[in-house]
Amino acid sequence: MPSPLPDASAKERTLLQYTQWANGRVLDTLRAADAVPERILELMSHLVRTQDVWYGRVANTDHARLDFWAVDDLDVCAERAKASVERWRSLVADRLDRLDQSIAYTNSSGTAFETSLRDILRHVVNHGTHHRAQIALLLREAGVPPPATDYIYFVRANEPAE
Repeated sequence: MPSPLPDASAKERTLLQYTQWANGRVLDTLRAADAVPERILELMSHLVRTQDVWYGRVANTDHARLDFWAVDDLDVCAERAKASVERWRSLVADRLDRLDQSIAYTNSSGTAFETSLRDILRHVVNHGTHHRAQIALLLREAGVPPPATDYIYFVRANEPAE
C-alpha cells in the first residue's frame, strides 16, 4: 500500500496555491479600482500580515511579532502575499514528514497553545477565505464587482484541458 504522505503533501501544496491565486485575484481587482475604501485595505493588510504572523509562530521568526492590524498599501500587500506563500511552501516542503507534529506557540493575547502544523496551515487558508469574503462584500457595496475566489473556481481554472 502506498504511503499517504505524497497525497497529503499535494493537498497542502494545493491549498497554498489556492491562497496565492485567490489573493492575487483580489489584489488585481483592488489595483484596477478607481479607489479602494480604507476598510478593504485594512482587511487585505490583515489577511497577508496574519499569514506572516502564523509563519513566524511556526518557524520561530520575527514575523510572529508583526502587528497584524497595521495597514499597508496595495504594493506592500502584494509583495507580502507573494513572499508569505513562498515561505509557507518552503516550510511545508521541509516538513512533509512532520505535518501532524504539534507546534508550540503563543497567541497575540499571550496564551500558549500547541496545534499541528497541518491544522495551522488550514487555519491560515481559511482565515484568508473569511477575509476575502468580507472584502468581496465591501467591493459590492462600493459598486466594484468582486472576483470569484471560491475554491471551486480555482479548481476549475486549474483543471487540465480535455
